[in-house]
Amino acid sequence: MSTALALLRRVEMYTAIALLALIVAVVLAGTIGRYGGYPVIWSDEVAQALFIWLAMLAADLTLQRSGHFRISILADMLPDTPRFLLTLAIKLIIAVMLVMLVYYGTVLAKVFHPRPLPMTGVPSSFAGAALPVAYGLMLITAIEQIVDHCRNKGAIEPAALDVM
Repeated sequence: MSTALALLRRVEMYTAIALLALIVAVVLAGTIGRYGGYPVIWSDEVAQALFIWLAMLAADLTLQRSGHFRISILADMLPDTPRFLLTLAIKLIIAVMLVMLVYYGTVLAKVFHPRPLPMTGVPSSFAGAALPVAYGLMLITAIEQIVDHCRNKGAIEPAALDVM
């Protein structure tokens, strides 16, 4: 199981890197084309769709490192057991919310499907599919963090201390 999870994480990271490189290439091609008198009319549209995917993958990569902003001053004042339970409750609430977001993201992608992107003709669901996919990846991350939290009895992970 951990091998499959490590492979998933690696694929996710390399996909995000490839998306960033692709976005830069598409925007650069559009810019050069525009200044050269041969505009690439679809470049902005493709870059925007790819950026949605990149932003959503980056949200999960940040969640994996516990890098999302949080204010923990009050939680840090609690004794160990209440702090463990509070953190567990927060992680469970996040997991439940992500289940709902996967569902509603799927519904939204289905609503987007019949409407094509104007320049490329690609269904809008291509960009909309980033939501349920990324929320699903974030749900996997949340479940992994809940299991780790329970196994380690709430010990602070080193990755959580290395936030921006």
